[in-house]
Amino acid sequence: MAKITNEKFKLLEEGLKAVSNGNINILTLYGSPGTGKTYTTLEYLKEQSVNYEYINSYSTPLSFYELLWKNRYKDVVIFDDIQGINNPIILSMLKSACWISNGARIVSYYSTSSKMDLHGLPENFEFKPNIILIFNKLIQGYGPITNRGVTINFNFNFDDKIKIFDELKDVLDEDVLDYVKLNCNESTTNLSVRTLVILSNLKIAGQDFKLFAKEMLKPDEDKQLLITMNCKEWCDKSGQHRSTYFRKKNKIQD
Repeated sequence: MAKITNEKFKLLEEGLKAVSNGNINILTLYGSPGTGKTYTTLEYLKEQSVNYEYINSYSTPLSFYELLWKNRYKDVVIFDDIQGINNPIILSMLKSACWISNGARIVSYYSTSSKMDLHGLPENFEFKPNIILIFNKLIQGYGPITNRGVTINFNFNFDDKIKIFDELKDVLDEDVLDYVKLNCNESTTNLSVRTLVILSNLKIAGQDFKLFAKEMLKPDEDKQLLITMNCKEWCDKSGQHRSTYFRKKNKIQD
């Protein structure tokens, strides 16, 4: 895939370099799915021969603790949108895993469960790797963790998405790109690199990609009204105040 020149991707490359070299202990990436967060991360780590572990499964506190234990000597551990990661016990483990106290990062889990012994797990251990967290949306309660490193927001407006798509003409079909520019806007849902790759593959295979595009790239009706209507029209139709119109419209544009 071509190298994207968007500032966020430049920052991502520097962030990956920093977390791989140990200059930061945690790098958090969040934003809409299909924006290249995971792909770019894994490609960088492979190219740089970083000893990493990629984890994207469901996790309970005990299984999460075991994952940390098993991967305690890696250079980097990536947690990608893991279900269950908002558990308070897991949050506490992550806090310990990404912050040095008394010269080391010590992770602890005190449990009366016999499963600790069954799995050969100690009550605490030193955790060496740095961490990359990847979310589609930031999870409540993660502020104390993400604040211990660098966080990059991968939510892009429509114009930025188009610029990124144009830099990926080696993987995205030109007819697909033309369709997006003609038929999509800020209200379009599911507009991502991943979606356009799927549509490009359908086009290359000789199928009518536009039939799929109409289904996959539907507009958010509320946003569409805000884009197409002026303030008075929108207020008359929605019954809401003009200040609400401008607040919501500014949010779309941001």
